[in-house]
Amino acid sequence: MPREPGKVRLVGAGPGAADLLTVRALRAIEGAEALLYDALISDEVLALAPAACLKIQTGKRAGRPSLRQETINRLMLRLAHRGLNVVRLKGGDPSIFGRVGEEAAFLHAHGIETEVVPGVTAASAAAAQFGFPLTHRGEARRLLVATATTKEGALVGAGWSQAADPQTTVALYM
Repeated sequence: MPREPGKVRLVGAGPGAADLLTVRALRAIEGAEALLYDALISDEVLALAPAACLKIQTGKRAGRPSLRQETINRLMLRLAHRGLNVVRLKGGDPSIFGRVGEEAAFLHAHGIETEVVPGVTAASAAAAQFGFPLTHRGEARRLLVATATTKEGALVGAGWSQAADPQTTVALYM
């Protein structure tokens, strides 16, 4: 008798240190049967997965060879169809430039149950580490989270005028 499809959790690992994982992220990692993780995940966090867990590094480093998004999607689907509890582990928060929408939509279209587990964002972790608030009354009343990625080799230009506002804190990702 075939197994029921497994569930896929799209999990944020936070900014790197294991003690900055959320409790829900820690539980997901500890219960994983298959762990697909990004290149920036620390060895400290990977060590939290069970010894018998299938661990697959999925890359995603700019300018370096990595698995294509379509390949990662198919891999998650294949593992879930085997009935495994799959964790797709991403640095930071999976909903901030983490392709969580694409992955969840793909899995939902194939009848796979998903859960998004948020993580501590790099912007808030860096601000805490260096002792400054992202917003501060009278100084910064807006937070702009943006990516500096390019499209066909050129910096995407729309929306950068907001970053020039002296009351805006800018958090640049990638």
